[in-house]
Amino acid sequence: MPKSPSMPALPLNGLFPIAKPSGPSSMKVIDSITSLLLESKLFDDPEKRKHARFQKNKKKNTAHLGLKIGQGGTLDPLADGVLVIGVNRGTKHLNRFLECTKEYESIGLLGCITTSMDSDDPVLSTSSWEHVTREDIEKVLDRFRGEIDQVPPIFSALKMDGKPLYEYARESKPLPRPIPTRKCQVSIELIDFKPASVTPGDDGHQYKWPTKKLSEDEKKVFRKLTDIVSQAGTEPSKPKGTNPTISEESAFNGDVPESKQAETKKESFVPDLEKPDYPEISPINGLRPPTFTVKMTVSSGTYVRSIVHDIGVALGCGAHVVKLTRTRQGEFSLYGDEKVLAASASASEDIKSKTEAPLEQINPGTDAKAEEEEIPGPTNGSIPWPVWERAIKEREETIKAEKQEKEEAIMSGMSAEEIHTNYSPEAIKQRRYEGGLREWEVEVLRRFVSVPVPPNGGHGEGHGKKQY
Repeated sequence: MPKSPSMPALPLNGLFPIAKPSGPSSMKVIDSITSLLLESKLFDDPEKRKHARFQKNKKKNTAHLGLKIGQGGTLDPLADGVLVIGVNRGTKHLNRFLECTKEYESIGLLGCITTSMDSDDPVLSTSSWEHVTREDIEKVLDRFRGEIDQVPPIFSALKMDGKPLYEYARESKPLPRPIPTRKCQVSIELIDFKPASVTPGDDGHQYKWPTKKLSEDEKKVFRKLTDIVSQAGTEPSKPKGTNPTISEESAFNGDVPESKQAETKKESFVPDLEKPDYPEISPINGLRPPTFTVKMTVSSGTYVRSIVHDIGVALGCGAHVVKLTRTRQGEFSLYGDEKVLAASASASEDIKSKTEAPLEQINPGTDAKAEEEEIPGPTNGSIPWPVWERAIKEREETIKAEKQEKEEAIMSGMSAEEIHTNYSPEAIKQRRYEGGLREWEVEVLRRFVSVPVPPNGGHGEGHGKKQY
């Protein structure tokens, strides 16, 4: 049961974590919740909106509507987990989440290597996997602990000569030079080894290899790209700011791959792409390949997909990621009591019953303080995505009901003046503000970390000045 939240100074300026689901991109997730934030009194800044009317909004963002919003490191569509959201002055603190330590849980499916190292792209090669045991994986993991040299994958947003590496791969163009290696700190442990399901309800996994495969010509091109990647280490990465041809931009897919190539170059996790294809259903035992789940803590710039890929290569059968979850980013954690909230169908009503009072009556005037340099993190996990789904559905239903009510008022002969008084955007907004906090607003406040605002509230003196 959520506690009544303390009320920071409004409008809110700071950070909060949400649990991104697998499927949509990070930007799509942000876009889907932005309308909720814009219509919430928690984020409404009338003064900023007044100044913004005089500004030309050249960028496609919400700044001209009185709200700045951003995220502290994207998760790609396949990945789920912690996505740190910054609002207003909180957006200034997002860069530190690109450099912080992160934790992940990843499930790898044995026997199959894919072009992007996950299940979203075509199969590159397949191999027999029946020989692999849990003990084999435990032994292999020792090679991926501590400081390792990793080669960013060809499917990454790292730039070479101003062009993302993934564009070279998708266009089947050779790289200008080998990809520089980078040093990463990795702590990793095996937490599960699971056979595939044989009969319904036997607790086996349901993952399968991708069905799409590369043509022979595409394989030839990708082999050339792989050869260039395998040469990494001949051109070590330089400190940031010293290499004009390599951009430090990273997809920060919430995952970050790795291949362990010791400084002596004794080990090289390069797959054998000349092997003949091997069937997914084993001709030896009639089973599908098992999965392994690893939990890891990695330094900034680590490519988690590559670690899973390289584990598979080291085992002699290959592997690719079928599930990737970011469980922690900096001080923000995925897990907390949100599982109870997400599992309870009555959660929304329970929360609503605790927040019937108008916003101004809920701990008014209290201010959640935070230091500029060190911001204390929340302790009760990220906001579950079902909370946002309920809020989005409720908003859609509310808009539909308001539209119908307005149409009925017009049909009843209500005057234009009365229509404007009762159904103008400002009138509708005011009615929404008069109610208690909604479920998602409660959950934001339970996890919100405020950042300091200048004495003048951050507003410029002139209409054309930058607000934040």
